[in-house]
Amino acid sequence: MAKSEKESETITADFARRWWKFLMANTVSLVEDAALLASHDSPGRAQSLIVLAMEELAKARWLYETAEHEWTAPLGLFGLERRPAGDVTVPEGLSSTRRPHAEKLQVAEQFASGLAGFWSLDRRMEYYERPDLETFTATAKQRNLDKQAGFYVDREGESINSPLAITADDIANAIRRTAKVVQMHLIEDHTRQQDARDASMIDSAEDLHWAVMPYSDPELFADYVARHPTDGDE
Repeated sequence: MAKSEKESETITADFARRWWKFLMANTVSLVEDAALLASHDSPGRAQSLIVLAMEELAKARWLYETAEHEWTAPLGLFGLERRPAGDVTVPEGLSSTRRPHAEKLQVAEQFASGLAGFWSLDRRMEYYERPDLETFTATAKQRNLDKQAGFYVDREGESINSPLAITADDIANAIRRTAKVVQMHLIEDHTRQQDARDASMIDSAEDLHWAVMPYSDPELFADYVARHPTDGDE
């Protein structure tokens, strides 16, 4: 059978859910590591890791969009009868470990484009009606170049570009932006489940919310810690 005619692969909804959580945990960890590197005067490496975090988020998004209907089925939402979750088709973007970086970054940047619309009622349609992927081709290409620039020394004519020459000027903002996009996807997952008839059926990713919050919303996190100083001692 020709490769183009290969049958689609399916996995159980439970496996898809565990896979998604692994992807999101790694995404959050990349944000944490980027922040750590930035705090130790290594903004070039931090820049590369936040781009990698966006690529990993894109993989999580591919899987989420394919599996969310089956994950939701046992919850009995939207007036539908509860039913067991069926199998999930592995999305094309995850059928190969060598998916082009630019393609993943386009997906991530398209999702990020709706961020303002998620938080602001005045811009809500930006969340639901995002531009086509092609709109983000140039941005994805630049993000991939940013990733390479943080790892490698390159020469362009008489110029030598080194990751050690990257300054910290914009890294903090880039880390926070990436963390907020990650948090937005986690909130989307929480919101999808919040009206479940049986709360025990909710499969929470709350641990990842808290892990990324110091980077996505540092002021809110600091305020919470100040008001609940003993929570971490339990």
